[in-house]
Amino acid sequence: MGQIGRFRSRKNESRPLSAGEIALARLIFGDSIDYACVKIHRRGYLWLGLQHADVAMAPNGEIYFGRKCFKNDFSRENASSRHWFIHEMTHVWQHQLGYPVKWRGAIRIGLNYRYILEPNRKLGSFNMEAQGDLLADYFALKFLREPRVMAQPEYRDDIALYEQVLRDFLKNPASKANLPRRRVFSV
Repeated sequence: MGQIGRFRSRKNESRPLSAGEIALARLIFGDSIDYACVKIHRRGYLWLGLQHADVAMAPNGEIYFGRKCFKNDFSRENASSRHWFIHEMTHVWQHQLGYPVKWRGAIRIGLNYRYILEPNRKLGSFNMEAQGDLLADYFALKFLREPRVMAQPEYRDDIALYEQVLRDFLKNPASKANLPRRRVFSV
């Protein structure tokens, strides 16, 4: 289950999740992710420089951080980096539950990162990128207590609304009903 201590990664290497990163992810995803299968890569996923050095991708259950944004242990980084880590771990969670992250991300049509919180909505009604920001924002608010790093800080006073929207996910994060509904457009 992850590696104890600090890991020093060299260029183009991969590493397992650290114990601290697993602890962060468990706050949101519980045991719904097989953390031992997750690797963090110090390189882009795309070839020929198509992935910018400051971009991350998680198309296949592993996270590919460009060389400018890779960290040896995201749990030891600032709140903004931990927020980003949870966003990317959302795609790992989606992939492990069977959502076609790679193919959905490849077409990217209609994938808005913004979300609208309404009491009658559930996590599954949001697209894969909006889910990433929604869960990372909830993490920043609930566990980091750092609303300044939220993608949508207008919801900084709405923890109860987050928990209403996330009610089914919080009860059972391993349920496939939490995954984005497979439709071309969703906000």
